[in-house]
Amino acid sequence: MTSEPRILSSQPVREGWPPISEEEVELPSGARKRWIRMHFGTSAAVLAVTPQKQIVLTREYRHGLGRIVQSLPGGTARNGESPEACARRELLEETGYQGPKFLEMYAGNNLTAYLEGTLHLFFAKECQPTERRPNPDEIQSVERISVTSALSSARGGEFESAVVTLAILMADARGWLVG
Repeated sequence: MTSEPRILSSQPVREGWPPISEEEVELPSGARKRWIRMHFGTSAAVLAVTPQKQIVLTREYRHGLGRIVQSLPGGTARNGESPEACARRELLEETGYQGPKFLEMYAGNNLTAYLEGTLHLFFAKECQPTERRPNPDEIQSVERISVTSALSSARGGEFESAVVTLAILMADARGWLVG
C-alpha cells in the first residue's frame, strides 16, 4: 500500500491540441485505476466591464455542451505568454474590447478530475471597444449585459458556465462591480 497516489505509467493518447494522456495510478488503498489527463497549461479569462457598467460576454459554441452559450473571453497562453498578456489578447481577439488595468481574481484548476493546468481569472474595468472584430467562426456574438442582470443570473445559477458565475460573484464580493 502507498501513502500517496502514484502514477505507474503514462501513455500519450493524442499529440494534437489538447494533448491527452492515459495514466495508470495506484491509489493509497493499493487499487489501480486508469484516468485520462488533458494538458492545457496556462489559460486565462477576463470579466470585462465597460464604463457604462455592462459586462462583456461572448456567445460561442462549447463542444462539451453541444451548443452556443455565454462565455467569458479567454483561451490558452501561447509560447511563454504571461496569464495577463493572454487575457488581454483574448479579450481583444474575441470581443474587440481592451482595458487599461487587469486585476487577477483567481488562479486554479477548474476541472481537477482530468485537467492539468491553471486558469487565471482577471477583472478589467473601463473596457472600451476598438475597431477589431472577432472571428465569426469562433465567436457567434459579443453581448453586453448590465451588472445588475449579470449578478441576478449568477446568483440564480442561470449561467451554464461555472467560470462565468465564479468571476461575477468574486468580482462582486470584492466590491469591484459597484462604484
